[in-house]
Amino acid sequence: MSARPAPLPPLPRWLDRTLALGPVLVALLWLAGIARFRHYPLQPIEWAAITASAFALHLLVQRFVRPRPLPPLPPHTNPRTLAALAAAVLAVCAAVLGGVLEAVVEPNRPSEVPWWLRTTWHAACTFGFGYCGFLRRLHQALARPGR
Repeated sequence: MSARPAPLPPLPRWLDRTLALGPVLVALLWLAGIARFRHYPLQPIEWAAITASAFALHLLVQRFVRPRPLPPLPPHTNPRTLAALAAAVLAVCAAVLGGVLEAVVEPNRPSEVPWWLRTTWHAACTFGFGYCGFLRRLHQALARPGR
């Protein structure tokens, strides 16, 4: 029989909390970029309302949505590599979808920002959102002793 590898040590509390808030912060950054690309000047009170709504939604999801269990992962799985691969797949999908949507919206709401840069923005924000979420979830799953 092969010996089961030791579980990963738990994430430090500050890193776990940072990874938990990462997707919310990236989503706010993504929204700020979209507003800037499309010339939607949002007032500080509007930003405060959007930020408060984002964090309230984050708290509701954390409290009421239980994550599905992960399938068994191979021994010696590196959560950073796996999270990066999963986030890269999401980023490619976001680049394609964002590029198509940007091309469709361009005639009605032109922007000085080049199309390729707006498409890259969608992909980069999706990568950051996915990486933070996947890394936290994978690390928690691999840190459990019974995994």
